[in-house]
Amino acid sequence: MPDIAVIHDKAVDLDAVAGPLSKFFTLKSQLLDDYVAGEPLNADLHVFFTNPRSGPTFESLKAATELCDGAKIFVLPTHNSDSITKLYNLGINDYVVLPIEPHELRELAKKTLHQQVYSSWALLDPVKQKALTTSLKCFEKCFLHLRRGEPLPIEDITDSCEHIREAAALGGLNEWIDSLDRHHNYSFRHSMFVCGTLTYFAHSIGIRGADLELLTIGGLLHDIGKSKIPFEILDKPGKLDDQEWETMKLHPVYSRTILLNEQNLDKIIVTMATSHHEKLDGTGYPDGLSGSKIDDFVRMTTIADIYSALIDKRAYKGAMNSVEALDVMQLSRDQLDPDLFRIFREYVLDQDEAELAEPQTHVA
Repeated sequence: MPDIAVIHDKAVDLDAVAGPLSKFFTLKSQLLDDYVAGEPLNADLHVFFTNPRSGPTFESLKAATELCDGAKIFVLPTHNSDSITKLYNLGINDYVVLPIEPHELRELAKKTLHQQVYSSWALLDPVKQKALTTSLKCFEKCFLHLRRGEPLPIEDITDSCEHIREAAALGGLNEWIDSLDRHHNYSFRHSMFVCGTLTYFAHSIGIRGADLELLTIGGLLHDIGKSKIPFEILDKPGKLDDQEWETMKLHPVYSRTILLNEQNLDKIIVTMATSHHEKLDGTGYPDGLSGSKIDDFVRMTTIADIYSALIDKRAYKGAMNSVEALDVMQLSRDQLDPDLFRIFREYVLDQDEAELAEPQTHVA
């Protein structure tokens, strides 16, 4: 979940900006004078909410933007052409003038964060860059189609998954994960963590052809049922309460319904999406499956899903490194396929060793 810092002066109503953003982002705030005089807040996006018309305020704002590392947008309490001219001289990414609809401010923040991530992807190998950009467009298109009651864009899904397999053939799972780490959309980030982890791992153990294609598509679509979960639950920056968690646990059931409605979609893709939260000891959901009733592809997806969740940062928990995540998973050995997990653990640790042996330029 990206951090947003709201830098403001005493004269503005902070809630006018903080209110619309706090439900979807991790938010922190600081007075402009304190930001300049003290230790500036670190954040993925800085939102400056002040009126730069006065000389002293503009000078403080200028000093603040020089301290600010990364993307920044400005919110003006009132429209003033002189203020806007001054803002452009500060190298802004974008600005808005109050009043503004809450969803418009959120979309501006998301767009600015997106642009920051896209810039970092431009530094990657073209094959991996293509895999990420096509997957993002495909993921957004899938959610849009489902919210409109339209069929999934199968051709786009097939195309993006082909690019992911091409990226996996190059190796470098950690680079894939690092490239996605700062994307603001948790659902996309997690789906691509899982899809990438599953595909890279499968490729490393010799899975090719139709089986690899099924695993990649299944990984991309494994959480497609989350398109039916309310945004306020799906993108909640804090931990879900009991009622919200029960709602979230419905997403595999929604996935099954969505995917069964698609023509010519392999059954195993439906099974991966429906059953990746099942556990070998029968304690999973939604059907409480156990043992031999859980397919090997599902077992692989479960491992990729748990690993991806553990290494990802959320507002209510920090991200684990790969060793910490594997150690936690080891404690659940009765729930995971022991042979697959052993091979997966070796693969991840080998990736870490390779990264140390041959340092790469990772996306910031």
